[in-house]
Amino acid sequence: MSIVAIVGRPNVGKSTIFNILTGSKSAIVADFSGLTRDRQYGNLKNSNITLIDTGGLNEASDDMSRSIKKQTDLAIEEADMLLFVVDALDGVLPMDKDLAQNLRKQDKKTILLINKADNSKLEESSSEFNSFGFQEVICLSASHNKGFNELRDYLIDHETFDDYLVEESDPSLKISIIGRPNAGKSTLINALIGEDRLVVSSKSGTTRDSIEVPIDVGNKKLTLIDTAGMRRKRSIKELTEKFSVSKSVESIKRADVVIILLDASENIVDQDIHLLGLTLAIGKPVVVVANKMDLLKSKDKDALESKINRKLRFASYLSLHYISAKERKGLKKLLTLADKIYQSSVKDLDTSILNKILKVALSNQQPSMSGRFRPKLRYVHSGGNNPPRIIVHGNNLKDIQASYTRYLENFFRKELKLESTPLEVVYKEQTNPFRNKPNQLNERQIKKRKRMIKRRKK
Repeated sequence: MSIVAIVGRPNVGKSTIFNILTGSKSAIVADFSGLTRDRQYGNLKNSNITLIDTGGLNEASDDMSRSIKKQTDLAIEEADMLLFVVDALDGVLPMDKDLAQNLRKQDKKTILLINKADNSKLEESSSEFNSFGFQEVICLSASHNKGFNELRDYLIDHETFDDYLVEESDPSLKISIIGRPNAGKSTLINALIGEDRLVVSSKSGTTRDSIEVPIDVGNKKLTLIDTAGMRRKRSIKELTEKFSVSKSVESIKRADVVIILLDASENIVDQDIHLLGLTLAIGKPVVVVANKMDLLKSKDKDALESKINRKLRFASYLSLHYISAKERKGLKKLLTLADKIYQSSVKDLDTSILNKILKVALSNQQPSMSGRFRPKLRYVHSGGNNPPRIIVHGNNLKDIQASYTRYLENFFRKELKLESTPLEVVYKEQTNPFRNKPNQLNERQIKKRKRMIKRRKK
């Protein structure tokens, strides 16, 4: 597979180019510098080419800038070809010159992309970039969709393999890791894959995009999705953070299993419960994981476990797991648990077994009376999986109380041994086939009716 890295200084349009070439909205785009931090991977459609979006390189020497540079250096080292992006509006800047000099030392094929060349005047003035010495130069304009067909053709003509790949659905198990800012999501993924794949900082809000990281565990393929930390809605003020949260919610919908990461040093808070409720409402299997257990003493661990169990009484069926991502403790068991929970959520449910369970549930507890009638649950069958859905047929089902529905959900979940996954019970009212049809009387019934009317009149 050909790998192409997109590099350049901040705010020259690398993420916009990445999104257009991949036909996606994977990378967050905004009109200020320093937005992208981690490596973002995507595929050029109908080709063997993998594109890597990287963070902008600058002259700052703070910890974040050094981490971004490290991620970009790894992308350059991994790539077969480089796309060096500059800004036609800004012209040649000293930082561009330094980058050009460094990229020439890489001894890799490099294409100079002059972005934001929206008109012929800007394109002509871009000739000053020829001083960089790159042979291949393409002028682009994302707003006018200019130059991208030429760029695609060039990339395909120079890819490592000539045969195109037919896009297939990703067979890997997708695990989305969500939580509040600074809970340790990126640290956890780095620990699981054994390398510094994601930028990690003690400053909250480091991760902005939702980053997918493939990993092989034994003979299983997994995709770990790192997400931006989600704060309470009233705490979100920047537009960028709103985009990040939106990406995080999308990652929950894409995932097969969701890991909710708690910060053990801060105990479980209402925002953690809110994120859990959101995930269960979407219908995804959940593992609740407490991170940073290395910071707690023995008595603090017992108090934390007691508080978590108390807060999660409404979802007592969820699996709890305790880890230390920093010290890499409990990680192997975590991935095994996630796979086990996913297998549970896609289990095929046999109709005969479901009806036997319903019979036992009804014998243990009948639904409450509704007026003169009691709801009648007649039979049940499966309505799908991930999340498992059970459809119950009967009469007067619209009057069943929510508490009885929760009883059925818990009863079925326990009997079917569905671990840490929401279960949906759907009621389907049986209709009377003769309800709207006139009652046709035969000749004998008509005579009898007339006799009864005559007797009443007497």
